[in-house]
Formats: sequence, structure tokens, C-alpha cells
Amino acid sequence: KIIDRIPKSQMKSFVELLEKKRDYRYLDYLGVLCVCDGVALPENQAFITDVLLKEKKDSNIVYLTEVGKALGKQGKDGEIIWVSTKKDHWVRLKEFAKDQESDEYLFLEHQLDLFGKLCQGRNEHAIEVITQPPLQYLTWTEAFLCLKDKALPEHLRAKYCDLIVGMFVDVSPNYAVLEKMALSYVYENVSDNPYASASENELQSITGATMTFFPELRDW
Repeated sequence: KIIDRIPKSQMKSFVELLEKKRDYRYLDYLGVLCVCDGVALPENQAFITDVLLKEKKDSNIVYLTEVGKALGKQGKDGEIIWVSTKKDHWVRLKEFAKDQESDEYLFLEHQLDLFGKLCQGRNEHAIEVITQPPLQYLTWTEAFLCLKDKALPEHLRAKYCDLIVGMFVDVSPNYAVLEKMALSYVYENVSDNPYASASENELQSITGATMTFFPELRDW
């Protein structure tokens, strides 16, 4: 495949172009390098994650989002998501999203698409960098608040829904139960309710994984 022959130096050059100019088309190019014909390319995903989100974390390339409370906002402003397109400048995401034809808004949408491609195929490294401290480009709380916010465009909320699945639900140690269904059993081990322990704990999935945000999804 041609994509396998693209050197790391060229991938890095597009990140450097993003430093000079935030053009969402560069994000699309990086996304193409992460997934080919629906198949994730872990080596490229890890490299782009490290260069774009770790090495260049102080370069102000990607947009940041944050819950209002973390920014010292009070009242309703503390319960919504704010977006930063440049250092120390925050605006309400719902206001930012009003101009859906602007290059800034399109950059955010394509950035979310890239996040999804970096994590596709359960790439644990990318998921950890994006969702966990110290960087935390997108937390569960941010993604869920955006999903619930009816003031945001529907297609933007849909992107956050996809990211919730790819970064917080369809992750290790969870797995598709039906894909690993047992068709034969030892009679002595058969139980009337094999998932009883999971049903007793609302934070535990039937795979045994603990998901603290399950009640929020249920109530929503």
C-alpha cells in the first residue's frame, strides 16, 4: 500500500504546517494516515498522537475545550462547555458553533474527526493521551455535556456521540459479547443468570469492566 511507504518525516511536516496555519485539510490528511479502508494503522496513530498532541502540546495547534466550572465560571456558564482557539481566550461553544461555515468551526469538527481516527481500533495509547491526565484534550464530562446540549448543532452532537463510543465505551476490557458467545457449556457450570453479579452493580458491565459513567448514560 502507498500509505505504508509514507515516511514519518512527511507526517511530521504536516503537523509543522498546522503550526503555521490551522487548516482543517491538514487534519484530514493526518486522518487518512490513521485509517485505511476502515482498518486502523496503529503505528501511524501512535506517531501522530505523539507529535501532534504531546510534542506540540504547547504550540496551540488544536482547540481546547473545558467545562465552565474549571474556568471559574458561575451559574449556568459553569455547566456548559467553553472552547479556546487561542491561549487564554475562551468562548461558549454554543456561540462558537453558530457560524457553521467559518473555518474556525470547521477546524473543530475536523479535529474531532481526527481524534476519532487516532483512537479507532481501540488504540489505547491515543485514547489515554486524549482522555487522561495530564493532557486531557477531551474528557468524559466534556463529551457527554456536548452530547446533551440541545443548543449545539445536531451533527456536532453526533460527533461527540461517536467519540463517546470510541473513547469511553468500546474500549478494553469491554468487548462485543455476541462476538464471543459460547455455544457449548459444562452442565455443572450453567447458571440461571450468568450475569447476576454485573446486574447487581450498575457501574459494572457484563464483561467485568467498571464504567463509572454508566448511570449518566442510563438516566440520559
